[in-house]
Amino acid sequence: MKKRYLFAMSTLSIALVAGCGNTAEPVEGTDSEANLTLQQVYEKAMQRQQNLKSVHAETKMDQVTSFVMDGKTIDMTSNSNLAMDIQQDPIAMYSKGTVEMDMGDDKMELPIEMYMTEEDGFYLFNGDSNEWLKMPEEQYEQLLAQTGAQADASEQLEQLEQFIEDFSFEQDDENYLLTLNIEGDQFKQFILSQMGASLGESLEMNGEMLENMSFEDSQYNIVVAKDTFDIKEMDMDLKIITNVEGQETTIENDANIVYSKFDEVKEINIPNEVKKEAKTE
Repeated sequence: MKKRYLFAMSTLSIALVAGCGNTAEPVEGTDSEANLTLQQVYEKAMQRQQNLKSVHAETKMDQVTSFVMDGKTIDMTSNSNLAMDIQQDPIAMYSKGTVEMDMGDDKMELPIEMYMTEEDGFYLFNGDSNEWLKMPEEQYEQLLAQTGAQADASEQLEQLEQFIEDFSFEQDDENYLLTLNIEGDQFKQFILSQMGASLGESLEMNGEMLENMSFEDSQYNIVVAKDTFDIKEMDMDLKIITNVEGQETTIENDANIVYSKFDEVKEINIPNEVKKEAKTE
């Protein structure tokens, strides 16, 4: 089960084009045009993902949550930057970065560092106490979800299948460009799953919030390399508005992932000093 997770973001990104037969529309300035259909791109990209052994990802997410309290507009912001090395077989991950949060009177910057291997488990650096923690096995899947490393590929594909005809399919000299304009109720569950399991579960439990959710100026963008069919970049820009019992909340989320070092990541091992010094959570 775990082995299909870490590469699911890449696999998922291209899987949504399955079943379409249109060729890519060249953008302005394109000199080298390819005649592959969406279906052909899908098949080649899936084959590449199955053979991909490792990848590096630079992730950045900026989020602003706005709401009114006692007649005053409150803005809460968070900015995260994370570099991640992912290894496929055996499954392993190393990531490091920072999260900055601004809640008006309360501002903080937290360092993030974590290791994960199938053999040794999940180790997380606690910036507050300046120490390593070994996380309990029962929290393993939840932690993967919260760090953006987990996704259920089969479930995602089922969700995305209904949106195939809504994607635009373009190309430049080096890449295939896929764009989905997000609007309408059919995208709600899909977006919740993309925002992470912990957030999705909490929102799904609140039926009124889900019913009163809408999107504005939201897009999902994917860049696929023409020559290798690697996923080079994914970008999700969301503006989500909820209105529950007269309380309107706006969430603006810009998440970007840039992939590189395809099959070039060195073997990931947890340092002995981390395993030795880590406390059990």
